[in-house]
Amino acid sequence: MVQKFSLLLIVSLLLSGCDEEGLNPNEFQEPGFSGTITFVGSIPPRDSIDDLRVVAVPYYPVDTTVADLIDKILNKQIIPFSGSLSDQVEPNTTIRYEMFVKPQTYYYIAVAQLYGANIFQDWRVVSIYGHTPTHNDPLPITIIDGELKENINFTVDFYNLPPQPFKVP
Repeated sequence: MVQKFSLLLIVSLLLSGCDEEGLNPNEFQEPGFSGTITFVGSIPPRDSIDDLRVVAVPYYPVDTTVADLIDKILNKQIIPFSGSLSDQVEPNTTIRYEMFVKPQTYYYIAVAQLYGANIFQDWRVVSIYGHTPTHNDPLPITIIDGELKENINFTVDFYNLPPQPFKVP
């Protein structure tokens, strides 16, 4: 009798979590952000775009060397986009991206380009979230658990770069 009651209770609990379409597998949203990257103007030669990634930094990386940032990426203190976007770079196109990160505030979100062979040195920022010709400061975003923040958009003009945050070693 107790086993039948326990089984009935478990089935009732499972069914109470269903709506007309059954259990919704999309109820959990991995935290992160998404948006577009628009490439304007001329594109540099393909061999100078070895890698292109969105990077989310939980602080403003002023007075930091590129090597320091790479070290923090390797130690998972800074989160880069999981794949390279370099194969999608075409003049006057827009691509979509999604990036999953842990919940916290990110003070500097940027698109970075590896333009040479030295992975510890040959990076430059080609777009910063919030940077415009009239607004130099990056816009921070706060990600909360279960949220995918949308419209974190970038415009990349390889020949009109934003201010570089790195100090020269």
